[in-house]
Amino acid sequence: MAKRQQKKKSPKPSKKDPKKGNTYDKILKENFRELVVPLVFRQEGIDPVKSEPLPEELNSTISRKIDFLMRVLEKNGDESIVHIEFQTRMPRAMVYRVAEYHGFLLGKYKLPIRHFVVYLGKSRTKVPTELPKNLQFSGYKMIALNQIPFEELIKSKIPEEIILAIFAHYPKHDPERVARIILYRLKEVCKDEVSLRKFITQLTLLSQLRKLDGYVKQIANSMPITIDLRENALVKDLIAEVQAELELEHDEKLKAIEAIAKSEKIERQQAEQKAEQEHLERLQAEQEAEEAHQRINNMILSLYQEFQMPIEQIARMANKDLAYIEDLIAKAATEEEI
Repeated sequence: MAKRQQKKKSPKPSKKDPKKGNTYDKILKENFRELVVPLVFRQEGIDPVKSEPLPEELNSTISRKIDFLMRVLEKNGDESIVHIEFQTRMPRAMVYRVAEYHGFLLGKYKLPIRHFVVYLGKSRTKVPTELPKNLQFSGYKMIALNQIPFEELIKSKIPEEIILAIFAHYPKHDPERVARIILYRLKEVCKDEVSLRKFITQLTLLSQLRKLDGYVKQIANSMPITIDLRENALVKDLIAEVQAELELEHDEKLKAIEAIAKSEKIERQQAEQKAEQEHLERLQAEQEAEEAHQRINNMILSLYQEFQMPIEQIARMANKDLAYIEDLIAKAATEEEI
C-alpha cells in the first residue's frame, strides 16, 4: 500500500512581545489623540477657550479601607449593597470620597448601592451629601466611527478627519478604492510635502486596524511624491532590529543613541518617583486604616457607655466578635481608673 503523504505543518505563529505590543498601543493612542479629539469637539459643539492635558493613568485600587459593607437581599427579592462610613468629623469632600467608593463597588458587585455616613461628632455639620447634577454620572455617548458615512469625512478639508474615513461606513466601495480615495484626497488638501508625508504615515499605521495598510503602502509608493513608509512598516510589525538604522549616517546614529539614553534615564527617574509615591500611599493607607480602626472603637465605646447598648448587638453592628468588644471595654475602663 502506498504511504499517505503527510501534510506539512504550518509554522506556529510567534508569540507577540508584550513590550512591543505596548509600544504599538502607545503609538496608536498618540495618533488617535491627535486625530479624533478635534472630531469629537466639532461634532459635540465643544469650543474650549483653554485646554490642558491631564494624567491618563488611574490607580486600580482604593487605598482607603471601607468601614462597613454588606450584601442585602430583601423580602421583595431586591438585592443591593449597603455601605456605611463612620465619621467623627465630616470633611467637605466626603461626598466625592463616597462617589469614588461607588464607582469601584459598582464595578465589582454590579448591584444597586446605598451609601450611609454615620456622623459621631458633637457639632452640627452642613457638608453636602449629594453631588451637583452636572457632576452625576448616568452614562456616556457613543461615537462610532463605522457609523459615520464615508462621504461625510472624505469631503472634509481637514486632513485629520480625512484620515478617519478609513474607519467610516463605506458599503459601496471596495477597500482598495477607499484607500486610493483617501490618499488622493490627502494630497489635495495638504499644503506641503512634509505634512503630506506625516498624514500618510499616520494613515498607514491606523489602516492596520482595518487590514488595509498593504493597499495604502502600495498606492502611496506609486504616487508621484517621495514617501518613505519603511518607518511606519516598522511600527506595524514592531521589528526588533531597525532596518532603517543601517542607512542612517554616523551622526544620526549618535543622535539615536543619545535619545535612547535620555529615554532610559527618564524611565529610571519615573520608576523612582513611582516607588516613592507608592511608599507614601502605603503610609497614608496605614494611617487612614488606623484612623478608621479608632473611629470604630470610639463608636463601640459610645454605644456601650452612652447608649448602654448590649455588647451582643454592638458586636453584630460593628462586625466584631464578643471577645474584641469585651477587651476594648475593659481596656477603656482600666484607662479611666488610671
